[in-house]
Amino acid sequence: MVLLNYFIVFPYLLVGPPTPLFYVYNNNLQSHEVAVEVFDSYNESIFKETYELTPEEHIAQPKSIWLLLRWSMPWSKGKYTYWAEGEYEFKVLLDGEITDSYKTLPHPWNSVIIDIDEANDSNSQICIKEITV
Repeated sequence: MVLLNYFIVFPYLLVGPPTPLFYVYNNNLQSHEVAVEVFDSYNESIFKETYELTPEEHIAQPKSIWLLLRWSMPWSKGKYTYWAEGEYEFKVLLDGEITDSYKTLPHPWNSVIIDIDEANDSNSQICIKEITV
């Protein structure tokens, strides 16, 4: 019970509720189909969903209770590690054609941001970044 309070309740009181797993923003004037798949550090798919976003629409995908518990306890296999063991990879497929990915060391208070914008500086319409509280 002490560990539960220290690693879950105390940070919640200090920082607030956990942020979503990811956000998807459609910042252009066309509708898009966006598929997001998340792989854990063992390259196993832990989340897969497809969204239809209208122009200027955005979604926020909350973290599951299972992920929050997994990422809140800093011990893994008898040793201390920082939140999650290894990097998690977010793969994004835009309109069945454009693919991009992003790797991060997740924890309850960071989120991946997937931004769809036709005026992006790079050759891709997808910009993926991360925000941490």
